[in-house]
Amino acid sequence: MDPVNADTILRRFFAASGHTRHPETLLRYERVQGHLRDYLELVAAGRLTDAEQELLALERQFGTETPYVQVMGARELLHALPDFLALPLLLPDFHDRLAQISVASRLAQWLCSRQLVHREDSWDDVVLTRAAAEQARRSPVL
Repeated sequence: MDPVNADTILRRFFAASGHTRHPETLLRYERVQGHLRDYLELVAAGRLTDAEQELLALERQFGTETPYVQVMGARELLHALPDFLALPLLLPDFHDRLAQISVASRLAQWLCSRQLVHREDSWDDVVLTRAAAEQARRSPVL
């Protein structure tokens, strides 16, 4: 298990996802990444355990603008992905929304394939992410 923080994980994942893509696709992935990072800091951080909340509060005391991605790791990132695909959080642009769904699904699998999470311990979150992706694909146009 590689004990890297969510910021490093996201930078690596999006760098690996950006090869040989059309310029518009790269821009779309940048929008999705920004949306995911905002979600993690503003929404997912509020769903952490009390101990994790205390850790974030300590990190904020150092003036860190993005404490979630600095102190949380792969397990917390994977756990946050299903809710990232909930209807209110889906991006309004159709193509951005499809990219959001694809990114979340592929990121869940990537975390497992890179052995950043224990597959057995995190399988529920992978299944929930896949189910959320399928539900998001069927959601009505916003």
